[in-house]
Amino acid sequence: MIISVDHGNKSIKTPHAIFTSGLVMSDGLQGFKTDYIGWKGKYYSLTERRISYLRDKTEDDRFFILTLFAIAKELEYRKVSETLDPIDITLLVGLPPAHYEQLHSRFEQYFLRRREAIDFEYNGKYYSVRINKVLSYPQAFAAAVTQYSTLKVHSVAYIIDIGGFTIDVLKLRYGRPDLEVVESFEKGVITLYNSIASKCNSQYARILEECEIDEVIRNQPTVLPGEVQQLIRSMTADFLAEFYNFLRERGIDVSTSKCVFAGGGSLLLRGMIERGNKVAFPIFIEDIHANAIGYEVLYQSEVAANGKQ
Repeated sequence: MIISVDHGNKSIKTPHAIFTSGLVMSDGLQGFKTDYIGWKGKYYSLTERRISYLRDKTEDDRFFILTLFAIAKELEYRKVSETLDPIDITLLVGLPPAHYEQLHSRFEQYFLRRREAIDFEYNGKYYSVRINKVLSYPQAFAAAVTQYSTLKVHSVAYIIDIGGFTIDVLKLRYGRPDLEVVESFEKGVITLYNSIASKCNSQYARILEECEIDEVIRNQPTVLPGEVQQLIRSMTADFLAEFYNFLRERGIDVSTSKCVFAGGGSLLLRGMIERGNKVAFPIFIEDIHANAIGYEVLYQSEVAANGKQ
């Protein structure tokens, strides 16, 4: 069985599920109706409070457990019955393009776990899986391949994948990567959240949650006072302006370049990007699951080219 998982710093995505990259551990069930996994004598529940940024997600077991949630949700979506006979899984994952060379081998081994059977409970159902193969792909490019028919007609385009902590930028020529520009910057929306929260606490003695900041950026109903809303909008506009200047210093002028935005951060900021009129030709990949879907597209193209799985 093939399962692809996009491990974002803000959220975990599969082709059919999305949830925050956060969990809490306990010795027993808490009695609340939340998604949980029982594994190795401990129970883990999902939470909206994300894990602090980890450049190397193999430092501990948390992203492995989040991956078990992702696998369980895909098994549930596919209506796979609970079983104690190991289900063999080919796991497809991704990394920021600029981190790929350094981290991909460690990331793949982190999930393989010596190909041993992994028994766990998910919401009262019992599963056994064996991850017998792990293949990793560059984020951003994976999202781009889902739009290949659109991008292949452009001589030059830039994929800009705004994620939780990183922004990945990849240059494409007729839909194919040009290694002249393969960048990953630690300037994602989590850095914006942190800056806004710090300044709001300093100026107004108010502690903000990320979901409250999202409401203002998306122009949704909010209970926040006007001065806090204005602060959030102003700092978000400054964040985008700083990023555009950052790209310009690296030879990418958003006022003349074809820019394709991907990732949850891009969808969050879409309204402000469009209203700002600084990006001349913005295209938005609207499916937040695009990287996870793209991993499968890349894998299937490899299978077709090699004639076997």
